[in-house]
Parts: sequence; structure tokens; C-alpha cells
Amino acid sequence: MDRLRADRYGAVLFDLDGTLLDSARLITIAFEDTVRAHLRAEVDRAEAMRTWSLPIRDRFRLLAPGRDEFLARAYVRRYLALHDRYAHLFPGVADVLETLRVRGYVMGIVTSKRRATTQAAVSAFRLDRWCAVVITEEDIPRPKPDPAPVRTAAARLGVPLGRALMVGDSPVDIVAGRNAGAGTAAALWGTLEAKSLLAEAPHHRLDRPEDLLTICPAA
Repeated sequence: MDRLRADRYGAVLFDLDGTLLDSARLITIAFEDTVRAHLRAEVDRAEAMRTWSLPIRDRFRLLAPGRDEFLARAYVRRYLALHDRYAHLFPGVADVLETLRVRGYVMGIVTSKRRATTQAAVSAFRLDRWCAVVITEEDIPRPKPDPAPVRTAAARLGVPLGRALMVGDSPVDIVAGRNAGAGTAAALWGTLEAKSLLAEAPHHRLDRPEDLLTICPAA
């Protein structure tokens, strides 16, 4: 992988699910419950995995065109009801975020989740202690892999894109970061798509959250 100079970064942008937040079980249960309750069907797990990184409305549009917004709202209600039982930060994430803060990095979250489900995690784990900017699906015209969410986050943090690093567990994170002109890092500790994630040739490979501290050193 092409390595960027470690000292170039001033901002770190994180995807949420699978990167900061261990939420795979939560998302799966909420999705399956919604499909079962409103479509009277069972989820095909293989098909569900193929659409994992899409915004929730797009996932439901593939299942039931015309009912996608209704199903998305039902999903959000179920997700929020289950959130505190199933959602957790990945081990090491909080310590890494605090270390980056102390080292002077500014941070943000760039996610394809809805604002309500994103805010549930921000509030539960006080992520706003570290992440001054949060970009959700509803804050931009087009979600990742479009570069707009990454560009918007960097602009709000006041950091040039060339000094921003996009960290994520999905190929769409790498594509969005690269097309925005930011550095990119593959978060492998929570990914469900390791092969396709690495196939996008991210600038950095992170096997555990602590690896980020190597490419974002103290001044």
C-alpha cells in the first residue's frame, strides 16, 4: 500500500458502524425484526450482507420499492429500542480517541446512518467529547461513496482535505476518502468486507484501533 507521510494529518474522520461502534448484531436484529413484522418475510443473510453499507432506506428500497421510507422509520424505532442492549464501542476505541485529542488532532464522524441512530451512539458513549463534527445521511445530498460527506466534514473542522484521514471498515469509506482527496485507512477490527476493503488500496491498514496512533503521532 502507498504510504502517506504520517505528519500530514491534522484531522481524523471516522465511520461509525464497524469502526467506532460494534453494532453488527444490533443492526442485524433490528433489520430482521422490521422485515419480519412489516413484510412477513425472513431476511436472506447473504443478500443482506451484500447491501450492508447502503443507507437503510436504500436497503429497504431493494426489498420493497415504494415502502422504503415507512420501513426505514420502523427500523429506526426498533434500532433505538434495542440500542443500549446491543451497541458497544470496540475495545481500545475510547483510549485511542482520547490520545488523539491530547495529541491535538481534530476528529469527526462521517456515517451513512440516519441522524437519530447516529445520535443514539453519540449520546450513549459521549462521542462528542472527541468528535466535533458529525455528518449523517440526512446532512448531505449523497452518501458515501460520494466524496461530499468527507469534504463537508473536513471543511467544518477547518482542515484541508490533504491533511484529513478517513478511517472506515467498508469499501465505500475508502472510495469516498480517496475521491475527496483525503488519506484513507482500512479499519479491519470490525469489518465484514475485509477482502473488498483492502482491494480499494487504502493508504493505511489498521488491524486494531491502536494502530492509528502510529500514523497519527504526537507532534
